[in-house]
Amino acid sequence: MNKQVIYLLGALFLFAFTIDSTRLYGQDEDLMSKYASYRDRLLNEWIVVSPEVEQFGVNIPAVDRKLDSTGNPRWVSWSDGNSNFNHWLGILATEYRLLKNNGKDYHETFEMLVYALLAIERLDLYSEYVLRKHHQTQAVVKDESELIHYPDDINGFLLRDDVSLGFWRQYHNHFRTLYGWHVETKDGTNTYLSVFRRGVIPKQGMSQDNIIYMLQSLALIKQLVDSEPISGVYVNFINSYIPRYLSDKRIIENDSIHFDRWVIDITDRLVRQMQHEYPQQKIVLKPLKGRARPSKTQLGGIMASSWYIINPITNDLVAEGNGEDMGVWMNSYGVAEVGNFISGEKKYHYDGSQNGLSAYLFKAFLFKSFNFLGNGGFPVPDPIDDYMFRALATVSDINWNENSCDLLYLLGDKRPGWTYEHNPLILVLLHPEKYRSVYFPGKEFYDNDKKYYQELLSVAPKSFPSTDYSRDDYHPYWSASSRLNWPSNTGNRNARDVLDYVGMDYMFLYNLYRLVFNPDGYELPVSRKSHLTDKSYEKYKEPNMKGIDAEFFYKPPVVNPNMH
Repeated sequence: MNKQVIYLLGALFLFAFTIDSTRLYGQDEDLMSKYASYRDRLLNEWIVVSPEVEQFGVNIPAVDRKLDSTGNPRWVSWSDGNSNFNHWLGILATEYRLLKNNGKDYHETFEMLVYALLAIERLDLYSEYVLRKHHQTQAVVKDESELIHYPDDINGFLLRDDVSLGFWRQYHNHFRTLYGWHVETKDGTNTYLSVFRRGVIPKQGMSQDNIIYMLQSLALIKQLVDSEPISGVYVNFINSYIPRYLSDKRIIENDSIHFDRWVIDITDRLVRQMQHEYPQQKIVLKPLKGRARPSKTQLGGIMASSWYIINPITNDLVAEGNGEDMGVWMNSYGVAEVGNFISGEKKYHYDGSQNGLSAYLFKAFLFKSFNFLGNGGFPVPDPIDDYMFRALATVSDINWNENSCDLLYLLGDKRPGWTYEHNPLILVLLHPEKYRSVYFPGKEFYDNDKKYYQELLSVAPKSFPSTDYSRDDYHPYWSASSRLNWPSNTGNRNARDVLDYVGMDYMFLYNLYRLVFNPDGYELPVSRKSHLTDKSYEKYKEPNMKGIDAEFFYKPPVVNPNMH
């Protein structure tokens, strides 16, 4: 699609943007006030922000919930893990940059960002421990801490979340929800949902889209967050493994946290969980057996690939997004490019994928055209959803050729269901030298986009996103768990069984909008509650978990240093 056609589509879409005239062109201060309201509700009802960073479940936001007739939550859900870290990390990175650039206090934001990254470290270290205990794959000889293998378990394999029964037993009141009764295998209740408790399989590992979305937000952290002094950040560790690892990797050095090193290290772990270099086994698609498995023999297989995601404890593929459909291989070029961009080193195309079929197919599906001989090609059907291609291309600036700016125009397509509005703004922020030369005030594309984002943000409900179309400010564009990740999932309507959403999609998009279009004058209300200073997490004392036939996974075991 050429640039003129995209401009025309954008103009037509803006013309057809049917919004109440009283809501058009909302002033930035009104949008900022709405952002602050969303932020307060997020901290008060959707996440437990805590310096007890190794306690399972803390510092990971919930995403959606169902309300009863009185407006109270019947259950709270952490969803499938695709927006939790992506949006939360993105919100914190952009909020940090905006506050710091405007000379405002950013300590609380900085502290929450540290806690969020430590939640990733917690998942990386203890996911194997959880699975060894759950599947009873290792006999415990002296102490349960023997189920923790350091440093091998810090390897990039993560469960999608660790929101456990122990976490819920302590903190359910924070989410304005009853504790509920035990269900199924007694490792959860009927008032919360998490992938840890009940995914496709219990304790489900991250799929490729979870990892790709996390890589996108990590790239923003590396771009926007400076090294900062560690003084003033209160953190309580149960064991010494994580701080030892961060020190050994020089992520914490000279009393400072180096976020660029931290992001590079996490990225390396995540990418290497998706690629398996020789002598590791390849995955072989075997249609006669109905699914792929890591195999040393290609007999009966139609294709072998080193790109897949495996559960290291069960030695089986993760339940979803694992590569058995060759999906991980299809994204391999983009994943490697992201690893190269974030690390600043060209080291992740170990299989020659930068020049191979995977690179060509990635660009063909991204730009919806099978080009050949530079003179023409066959179109790719639009219904092929390319959200992972787009997220990866946004981070690493993937075009048909290096100097092209076509990616920006592709991402600027405003057709309903294909918007993914955060991606073009992230592209501009990650590659400012290139795209600011074509995307700046006075350019029609830029000016139209500024109006588009302002209009879109202005219709986000002050009463927060939901499916309740009886509300005066209900809007179909903000009636899903994330319009950024699932842009076609709009217009959800249900005034009886209301689904209520956290609204991190609004917050993330608003901060991106401010950074690109109006970075000055960003300020949070001075009178806002400081959840960390007030130690809200201390209101919920450790619950009694004795005498109950259930597995709580409340905290990891305390490691005796003399045993390790």
